[in-house]
Amino acid sequence: MTSLQTRKGRTGNHLRLVATIVAVSLMTVIPLPPAVLGSTAAVANAPGSPENIVALSLEQARQLALARSEQLAQLGQAIEAARADVQAAGADKLPKLELSGAYTHNLKKPAFFLPADMAAAFGGASSVEMGGDWDLQAAANLTLNLWTAGRLSSATGMARAGLEASRWQEALAVDALVYNVETAYDGVLLAAEMVAIQEGARAVALENLRVTQEAYDQGQASKYDLLRSRVEAANREAPLVKARNDLHLARLGLLRLCGLDPQTRLELTDPLSEVAQPQELDSLLARMAADSPELQALRHQLTAARLSVDLARAGRGPMVQLQGQYALQGQWDDEIFPDSGETAKSASAALAFSWPIFDGFAAKAQIQGSRANLRQAELELERVTRDRELGVRQAHTNLLNALAAMEGRREAVDLAEETYRLAQVRLDNGLATPLERLDADQALTEARAQLASALYDCNEAVAALKLAVGGYRNPGNTIAATSEETQR
Repeated sequence: MTSLQTRKGRTGNHLRLVATIVAVSLMTVIPLPPAVLGSTAAVANAPGSPENIVALSLEQARQLALARSEQLAQLGQAIEAARADVQAAGADKLPKLELSGAYTHNLKKPAFFLPADMAAAFGGASSVEMGGDWDLQAAANLTLNLWTAGRLSSATGMARAGLEASRWQEALAVDALVYNVETAYDGVLLAAEMVAIQEGARAVALENLRVTQEAYDQGQASKYDLLRSRVEAANREAPLVKARNDLHLARLGLLRLCGLDPQTRLELTDPLSEVAQPQELDSLLARMAADSPELQALRHQLTAARLSVDLARAGRGPMVQLQGQYALQGQWDDEIFPDSGETAKSASAALAFSWPIFDGFAAKAQIQGSRANLRQAELELERVTRDRELGVRQAHTNLLNALAAMEGRREAVDLAEETYRLAQVRLDNGLATPLERLDADQALTEARAQLASALYDCNEAVAALKLAVGGYRNPGNTIAATSEETQR
């Protein structure tokens, strides 16, 4: 029963492998810009790249990432290994049939030696050869476990719990990957919008410089006004370069997550949508407790740890096996194949019983180690449950804060647009200088950028709350409140 005794070690190693892969998955997050605005934007490709344009929606980005993720492929193989462990554990419940045989040619026959007082009876020979020139040994052995004191059921249960834990670890990696894709997609949208904002601001600064230069040439503007216009136009270059670089990096991050070639040109078809109020916190916490893949995986690991204790205890119990053997043996000389009278057949059946009375305290040590692992699993589940609850509360609060900030940003943009309109009217009527319009344009640019960041913050907060609750593959995975909840 060596396979039963080592099942615990194989299952533990498998769970640690899966946990390591998922930890790497959660830690490998591509850096993204801090905010994003919802406008449908075509992302310009790097110079010299081929004309390979891909129209990509957010759902298509999710599906591409899930289909091409190397980490999910690794977890899929881990699940296959866990499934093989289940099959191996169940194999110990079935009868084992083993065939063995040997066909031997004795180049020099073996002999046994006689005492001196017996040698005289054999003509003074002190040794006598045994067997023949040829020897045949063949057997069929059958073994069936009738009673294992719980070894088989515990080992099978551990393997099945390990398989379920692996499946939930894969679901946890899916949640993390979807979160990364959503934030990356939004990051590209924000970066594209920031490029548009900065290009517009530079265009206004250049026009203001042109107008001021003409006014200065006609003696209608001071040198100070001209110098400031030049400085403002020059200062618009650096933010535009940074915005374009941020767009390029955000695009590369999204392409990597989707498994696309870095030279692919993307045309994002989904804008950032308006964000609704979230569900009640109690409802989200209840869903987290039921749907969180991390908690589900830990629960199955806890089940495996309990069964590990049972398996260690079963090592002290008796075992009963049904054993049978059918054998063929023969010895002969001269010919390669024996005659009918030179072979013999035998058959036997046995009910075998074994009980480890003293094993040097090995079973006791295994029980103590399994109990310690069980306690660790219980503490880990308790810790992660509390951390998950805190994460949901924080994500819920962050979303409410982002929604509240969003309203203020909209009003700030409305005010900045009206201020810019009035500055333009005053300039057209000779009541203001171009610099006043330039100041109004700077305020409008900043207000639009802040609105872009606020809208991104709302969508990123939604993605973070979905990640905290868990269960991306659950058809009902939504955190938006219903109309009845909103009215309340």
